[in-house]
Amino acid sequence: MVPCDPGNYDRTVGSPVDLDEYPDRPEPLQNMTEARFWGARDGEGNQSYFEKMEPGDLVLFYQESQYIGAGVIGTTFEDEEGWVRTTFWKNAPSTLIYTINNFSSISVPRSKVNQLFDYKTDYYPQGLTRVADHRVTNRLAAIKLALEKVSD
Repeated sequence: MVPCDPGNYDRTVGSPVDLDEYPDRPEPLQNMTEARFWGARDGEGNQSYFEKMEPGDLVLFYQESQYIGAGVIGTTFEDEEGWVRTTFWKNAPSTLIYTINNFSSISVPRSKVNQLFDYKTDYYPQGLTRVADHRVTNRLAAIKLALEKVSD
């Protein structure tokens, strides 16, 4: 689960980026013609969660008391040159980059997601957050489908 700001989210997750317009893109994006991607800020906690990310993991995007997007992790890489942040995010300190596949726009209240993962009603992610394995009681595809069905 990740918090996101509207502008950066709209630029690189809400709509896919046409990567053919960027021949200088990082090597992990070279073989892609378009991609949706997001990143986490540098820091010990984010680094730890980022290292545990695997292709196929579900990612939920949180903004203003609701979850607004769901997808599946594709490629992950550390953008040491800062290409993503300088090209798209106005130098936001995010270098832990991941692509998002099978993206869906959703509108699910925070309380519904908290109920799904057995969190307290007022919980919300304040940084890159990995749901503990014991809180995930269904297959990821089933969770994504359930979120799409309860989406407003």
